[in-house]
Amino acid sequence: MVSATITSKHQVTIPRAVRREMNLAEGDQVEFEAESCGRFVLRKRSLSPLSDGAAVKYMKKKKKLSVESMKAAARTGAIRQNKRS
Repeated sequence: MVSATITSKHQVTIPRAVRREMNLAEGDQVEFEAESCGRFVLRKRSLSPLSDGAAVKYMKKKKKLSVESMKAAARTGAIRQNKRS
């Protein structure tokens, strides 16, 4: 079992073993789903194709994108997501 401690600001660092198993990286979002008996399930949140990779690489490099570039990035992300399904 892996454990973590809640800070004074009510924050928890997700342990490395859990991050690796869930394929979590900086900037990823997670969801908490309530189950019975006060238990919760932690899930990696699925994001839209635009935020799920295609344009993110440009945003990290702080490049300015034209509207056409953003649309192309969105199409690329949608194509990738459809291939995964």
